[in-house]
Amino acid sequence: MIVNESILSLGISLIALFFAGLLATKINQSLIAVFIVVGMILQNFFPVTIITEFIATLGIIFMLFMFGLEFSVGSLVNNQRKIFHVGIYDFLFNFPLGLILGWLLGYDLIHSLLLAGIIYVTSSVIVAKSIIDLKRAANPETECILNVLIFEDMFIATFLAFIVGIANYGQIDAKGFFFVILKTSAFFMFFIILAKTSKKYIDKIIDIEHTELFVILILSIIVLSAGAASKIGLSEAIGAFLAGLLLSETKQRNRISEAIKPFQQFSTAIFFVVFGMSIDYKHIGGMLPIGIFIFVISSFSKVYGGYFIGKKYALSKKAGLRLGFSLIPRGEFSIILAGTIAMSNNLSYPLKSITGVYVLLSAIIGSIIMKESDWFIKWLIEKRDIEESKQTE
Repeated sequence: MIVNESILSLGISLIALFFAGLLATKINQSLIAVFIVVGMILQNFFPVTIITEFIATLGIIFMLFMFGLEFSVGSLVNNQRKIFHVGIYDFLFNFPLGLILGWLLGYDLIHSLLLAGIIYVTSSVIVAKSIIDLKRAANPETECILNVLIFEDMFIATFLAFIVGIANYGQIDAKGFFFVILKTSAFFMFFIILAKTSKKYIDKIIDIEHTELFVILILSIIVLSAGAASKIGLSEAIGAFLAGLLLSETKQRNRISEAIKPFQQFSTAIFFVVFGMSIDYKHIGGMLPIGIFIFVISSFSKVYGGYFIGKKYALSKKAGLRLGFSLIPRGEFSIILAGTIAMSNNLSYPLKSITGVYVLLSAIIGSIIMKESDWFIKWLIEKRDIEESKQTE
């Protein structure tokens, strides 16, 4: 009976997602924000079931696997200097801001670190899709944007392993900190060395013509990697990310992506719905002023940081501002950080609600700003030129 009710609620969730997603595409809005809103509405009709919670966990795993699959250890090594330089500037402008805001809100160190990660990381999904939709792939700032996103994704993947390890350990002290760093580093190094030294063997193992057996093998690699990470006290998501990084070096990379993408899209949508269902919209009004404040402050930080990076790489004022505006949207990784900790540890309710408000604002408004960035840039530059001409008179 419980299983039947769970399946029915899943079916209702999926049809609601379809119609909401259809509306979102018509008005050119972020699906992430819409799916969270759907979850907030559906909580009035049925609770989160064990089936939807399990699928949501798979959503995190598959999403991180697909991120890992997009990277290549070789390309990361070859472009490490560019990626590191633009990434570290972006990090310095935005991550400490989250720590300061966490301190002002009275959070402990773990929750302040979590808020810093939530504020810091840009939505790769929203930004990449917007670049394609707006036909900006050839723009001078696009390479810098992509380098920032690569650095952020790599950093947050590592940070996710660290923060979950600390949360599972229960406290931050010298011994706990060293132990988590050691475990995380060893786990990363194992997969990276395996990717660099066993490429030919892995290619042979996964070179299977039969489609069903191929999918089963890839799924087993993903789930086993996620399970191994969980077993040693890290996030399942980091195991999946490293499995993606491992398989990104193979000749079957595109075939793997096509095979896993339907699983990822389905489970990720459910993950955002489950997160939305965990937010009590009745009390979200109290979090709205804080969410707006954080959104405004962090958006200015992202824009100024992007403009600073643009100046460092000799981009024009317009290209530098476009770079900054493109980094405003937050989404999947911010939700993953809040959602993963909530599943593994007692995440304070206010932070989860603030994350929901923050992601909704940044995903929707950030997408609009990115789309209309040329208008904003023209207004800003014209306003600055007028002020400069008044000062010279």
